[in-house]
Amino acid sequence: AENVARAFQEGRYVFEWLHQNVEGELIPTEMTLVRVSEENRHDAVLAFMRDLREVREAEAKTIEAKNRMQLMLDESPLCCTFWDENLNSIDCNLEATRMFGVPSKQEYLARFPELSPEYQPDGRLSREAAPASVARAFKEGRYVFEWMHKNLQGEPVPTEVTLVRVEEDNGRSVVLAFMRDLRQVREAEAKTVEAQKRMQLMLDESPLCCTFWDENLNSIDCNLEATRMFGVPSKQEYLARFHELSPEYQPDGRLSKEAAPASVARAFKEGRYVFEWMHRNLQGEPVPTEVTLVRVDEDNGRSVVLAFMRDLREIKDKTAKLDVAENLAFSDSLTGANNRRLFMQRASDEFHAQENVVSHIGIIMLDIDYFKRVNDTYGHEAGDEVLKLMATTVQNTLRGTDLFARYGGEEFIILVQQLDLNDLTKLAQRICKKIENTGFFYHGIKIPLTISAGVAIRKDMSYTIEEVIKHADMALYQAKLNGRNRVEAYNGDEPKERAGCASPSSPPTDGSDYVL
Repeated sequence: AENVARAFQEGRYVFEWLHQNVEGELIPTEMTLVRVSEENRHDAVLAFMRDLREVREAEAKTIEAKNRMQLMLDESPLCCTFWDENLNSIDCNLEATRMFGVPSKQEYLARFPELSPEYQPDGRLSREAAPASVARAFKEGRYVFEWMHKNLQGEPVPTEVTLVRVEEDNGRSVVLAFMRDLRQVREAEAKTVEAQKRMQLMLDESPLCCTFWDENLNSIDCNLEATRMFGVPSKQEYLARFHELSPEYQPDGRLSKEAAPASVARAFKEGRYVFEWMHRNLQGEPVPTEVTLVRVDEDNGRSVVLAFMRDLREIKDKTAKLDVAENLAFSDSLTGANNRRLFMQRASDEFHAQENVVSHIGIIMLDIDYFKRVNDTYGHEAGDEVLKLMATTVQNTLRGTDLFARYGGEEFIILVQQLDLNDLTKLAQRICKKIENTGFFYHGIKIPLTISAGVAIRKDMSYTIEEVIKHADMALYQAKLNGRNRVEAYNGDEPKERAGCASPSSPPTDGSDYVL
């Protein structure tokens, strides 16, 4: 009644009214009351009712959508601030408060100027650079840059800022500032840089020279060890002068300029290639290396070959010294022949390696006749020369498979395989004759020289090297007793006598490759 009275009074009145149908369901309506006059009658009020159920449903959906949008905005990991055309911050989301540790949106907006240091890292004043950036976004529509903020505790907060100009329904323009917190990114970058520095440090301090090769066979990078190994002042100079760091030819006769790219190409094809390579430093000194080439795939999909070079100078030097030491340990210092120690080791190995006696293995013992007379008559230096010439002559008479050594004093020993006792005796006779017919001169004086020899072979597999040597020594002793310059063969308990050192009338059945 009140609303109708008001319509009679004002002529028109609009309001909302909640109705219900006969089932009790609420029906929101918009009521429009209008006063009208009829002829010859009193004024009346017309009531127009518009059903608002669809409108309310649409409004509810709109509110729900706005709430969702606000929820997404507030829970976004990006801080968002709204700026008007007067460069004032007019709104923000909850992430803004979380990012900077501010208790409310209102305080964030009020204290926004405090959330930047006085100067940016590039030296600009923050109070001048901030509005200039917003103005640029209003002009260009979009502007992305990095900005250093700080929280209320003064701790730096690096951010990536994206400013976007948008048009509101009322025709007014605002700028949305989306700020991405870069602290974790910077921390990750710092860790990455630190890891890269550590990797570079390990690479540079590695005792292996490392060079990177691309698919075009160009050297593109290296570590510091490369400069140290070759005495080059910098990485750049090492890469520029790499091809000067190899001699023209490798020890195997290949041209270095052809062999090097061929090796890298092989590594690209096979994935890994290991070989030895002769380099040289800038002073021209040889630098032997062991090179390991490994193909690896980079993140960009490109393949490179890493060349790891190990300096072998120290190893080669030690090996050479070991060879010298071994030579001294197993060689007779005067004659250069094998010494007794080496002979016994190798002869014992050969005895154990034989599976049967059919292949034959025998010993020849040689002793210079009347060697004391040589020393007494011509001097010990002459005797030394005789021993050296004796060793050389015998070695030149033997095969490469025969084992020859100085056994002690003027006594020498030979291990021979593949000859039976008869052919072994003929070989000893041939050596004996060779010595007798060789002219030994010392200071122009000819020294007559003969030798005696004893031979023995292994009768069965139970015989040891020591037993066969003993038998050959017994035969040698018999040769001395029987007049010297002769060969005796051990054939049972007593040596079998052979007549002098005359050459055998027929060649040995298995000794035709001996030098006469």
